[in-house]
Amino acid sequence: MTANPETTAFKRNLPYVVWLLLAMVIFAISASWLDPAIGWPWLEPDSSRLGLAAINILPFVLIVILLSALTRRVVLSSWIGLLLLVGSYAANAIKLQQLEMPLLPGDFHFLQELSSTLPLFAHYIGNGGLPILIGLLLVALTIGLFRETPWPAMRGWRRGIVASAVIVLGVGLVQGWTPWRSIYNAQRLNFAPWSVVDSAKRAGMIGNLVLYNWELAERQNLRPDRAAALALLRDNAEALRTHLSPNTSSLAMPSGTAPDIVIIQSESLFDPVRLKDAPKNVYLPNFHRLSKRGLSGEMKVPTFAGGTIRTEFEVLTGLALKFFPGVQYPYFEIADQPIPGIVRTLSRQGYQTTAIHPNSGVFWNRNRAFEEIGFDRFIDEKAFSKSDIVGLFTGDAALTDHVLAQLDKEGPPQLVFAISMENHGPFDWRPGLDAKRLASLQTPPGLDEGGEYWMRNYLYLLEDADHELGRLAEALHKRKRRTLLLFYGDHLPALPPVYHQIGFNDGLGPKTQPVPWLLLDNRRNLAEHSPMNTTSWLLPSILLETAGISGDRYFSTLAALRETLPVDVMGLSGRLPDELRALGQLRYRNELEPLIDQVLGDPPGGTQTAIAP
Repeated sequence: MTANPETTAFKRNLPYVVWLLLAMVIFAISASWLDPAIGWPWLEPDSSRLGLAAINILPFVLIVILLSALTRRVVLSSWIGLLLLVGSYAANAIKLQQLEMPLLPGDFHFLQELSSTLPLFAHYIGNGGLPILIGLLLVALTIGLFRETPWPAMRGWRRGIVASAVIVLGVGLVQGWTPWRSIYNAQRLNFAPWSVVDSAKRAGMIGNLVLYNWELAERQNLRPDRAAALALLRDNAEALRTHLSPNTSSLAMPSGTAPDIVIIQSESLFDPVRLKDAPKNVYLPNFHRLSKRGLSGEMKVPTFAGGTIRTEFEVLTGLALKFFPGVQYPYFEIADQPIPGIVRTLSRQGYQTTAIHPNSGVFWNRNRAFEEIGFDRFIDEKAFSKSDIVGLFTGDAALTDHVLAQLDKEGPPQLVFAISMENHGPFDWRPGLDAKRLASLQTPPGLDEGGEYWMRNYLYLLEDADHELGRLAEALHKRKRRTLLLFYGDHLPALPPVYHQIGFNDGLGPKTQPVPWLLLDNRRNLAEHSPMNTTSWLLPSILLETAGISGDRYFSTLAALRETLPVDVMGLSGRLPDELRALGQLRYRNELEPLIDQVLGDPPGGTQTAIAP
């Protein structure tokens, strides 16, 4: 008896369909295990939790179906989908542990820079051969699965239709087409774009990623409120006129010579004396000694334990990231046009501008971003050697050498912006450090053996940073040419066990803690001014004011606002006023000058950037 062809085809294809359904169950169980937002709905079935599991695996299911259509191998496709799911959650877990932030759309930019990002991120996985062995086994298993028998039904026109349909669905998911917005409903999932950590706890990692991606896309087109910005300028018109007049500030230089300016952004630098019961007069001795002849204080920064470019962007531009809702990594998201800031302001005055960073120029998209910010040159890791490495990264001593080498040259005034690397995390392992020196370091009480290990590794590298600050300051003090040195930390280090075990003297969490900053002048004592607490986006206005460089009317406006707006407005505790955000957005769009002209009654372009006489 001849078998029915339809029955035969059904039996041949049934295992592949069953496997796809089984893969979905495996994905859901894996996501439930890995995502705290989902929990284990299988033990206590609940429609909302089952739905949450579904939307957090849906993108991976689409990937599996697409790969099944392209390769005709269901098991292989499911395996790759599972690797992507587990890998995404692993990356999310590491980021949460180190930075207390979930995975965000901007993190996927690093996939474009694998050659530069892999060496850095590999340090967070640990040393030894086990990770390499596991990776090789996974690759071998993946290759072996290519021997799978192809899916009989997935060929010809069916294959094309399935692949096309999945691609359309995927594009709609990324773009946020209406049907998807019903599935990933922001209101039902209690999504709050201003609090991505809490949103991820409610919507799940993937749900939060999808919703945040849509939110970011909607906010890319800035619509500044010109009326609000104009009202702010009018309210501060007299203070602005004062600050536009050269040398009216008590901070300004008495000389008309354009000073060389050196800015050191010190990786993960903070003052450990802020930790609970930490010993006094032990940490950062050079910083505290130099602060007695410099202008110094505490500075709020827009990032914690990582995301260096967030602080870096604010210092170089004077633009608060809060001016750009939804932006996490500005060098990827808003560095696609010339960006105004201190670099371009100084360049117009004939300054030669140089950035130095002993890491890949591709990392964080700095090659492109520094062009848009206006640097003449960018010296990256290619100028350093392996012998410069201390622990895991290039030492601060080598960076100091490169800074001083730039200043040896005769010619126009210089801006040298240097970003250190030695004190970059992770701090749970650090090869090549001197054991005796590590053991001699004084740590705060209350740490267990693990916390002590993290803390000593950090203090060792912090000591190097402080030593190089002292060496650089001494060298600049001996220069004949007037030179300003601005030094600050970019964010607190990632020391989870330390913060958990002892906390801080003020009883607040690590994300609220400030970093120290210091401004030195090799020709005068700035310590006559009281300690000045500020934020990273206001720091460049202080620098230009001290240098006696006036005329950039945006920075003059910031200087005026520093004196009139409440301290809590300038901090990071809440949302910036709409009028202040509008001011910054107009500056970014190069549309602020006409409003200032209107307020001051000057003809367009009537006030030119100038060196104080």
